[in-house]
Amino acid sequence: MPFAELGERRVYYEERGTGDAVLLINGLGADHRAWHLQTEDLERSFRVIVFDNPGVGQTTGPRGPYTTELFGDVAVALLQSLGVERAHVVGASMGGLIAQQVAVRHPELVRSLTLHCPWWRADPYTQALIRSWQSYARVAGMVELSRQVWLWVFTPRFFEERPDWFARLEEEAQKPGQSVEAFCDQAEACVAHEALEAVAAIEAPTLITVGDGDILTPLAHSRALHERIKGSILHVWPQMGHAPFWEIPEDFNRLNLEFLEAH
Repeated sequence: MPFAELGERRVYYEERGTGDAVLLINGLGADHRAWHLQTEDLERSFRVIVFDNPGVGQTTGPRGPYTTELFGDVAVALLQSLGVERAHVVGASMGGLIAQQVAVRHPELVRSLTLHCPWWRADPYTQALIRSWQSYARVAGMVELSRQVWLWVFTPRFFEERPDWFARLEEEAQKPGQSVEAFCDQAEACVAHEALEAVAAIEAPTLITVGDGDILTPLAHSRALHERIKGSILHVWPQMGHAPFWEIPEDFNRLNLEFLEAH
C-alpha cells in the first residue's frame, strides 16, 4: 500500500496512468475513492494521483483543527515527494478550497487549476450549515450525518432515479470510517477559509464549474471567483446540485478532459 512519509504525516495515495500529472483533491469527509468515476477516463491520458487528506481515510498524523493552507501544503509535499514538478490541480467542494491554496501558495507547481462547486469564504449561511453538521455529528454520529449531507449534495431527481446508488451509500456508511472528531476538525478548515483577494494573483488557466441548483455552494461563490481569476472559465451545470461528478459523470468527465488536454 503506497504511503508518503511527510514529516509528522503519513499520507495514503494512489496513482495510475502516465503523462502529465493530475492531482485530484477530495472534499469534506471524503477520501480518495470520491473520484472513482473520474480516474479511469483520466488515466488514459494522464498520470492521475489521488490521496486522503489529513483527517480521513488512511492518512495519519496530528489531529486538527485543520486549515485549507495546511491541507494545501500537504498536497504539495505529496507531489514533491513523488517527483512532480508541475501538475494539473483539480479540487471539488472543500477540495476546491485546498486547490485555491495550492495555486496561491505554490503557483510554480500548477499547470492548470480546476475548481468544482467551490466557495471563496464561509459566509454566515455556510458557517451556520457547517456548524449544524458538526453539532449533529456529535449527537447522532457519522451515519446519520451522512444521511443529512446527502440531502444537500444530491438533487431530488437523483434520489428518485438512482435508489441503487443510495443503497450502496448506506452500505458504505455502516462501515468504520471517519470519526466524529476528525470530521469536525476538517470542517474547521471550511469555516475558516477565505481567499477572494488572494486568488486574484492566480495566473494558471482555470476552470470553475457549479450546478445552477447547488444549495450547498450557491452559484454566487463561483461567480465571485470567476470575476477575480483573470481569464478563468465558468461553466454552470443546468438542473444540477453539488455532485455533477457523481450524477452526470460522462458529461463531467468530458468537460474536464477537454480542459486538461487543452493545457
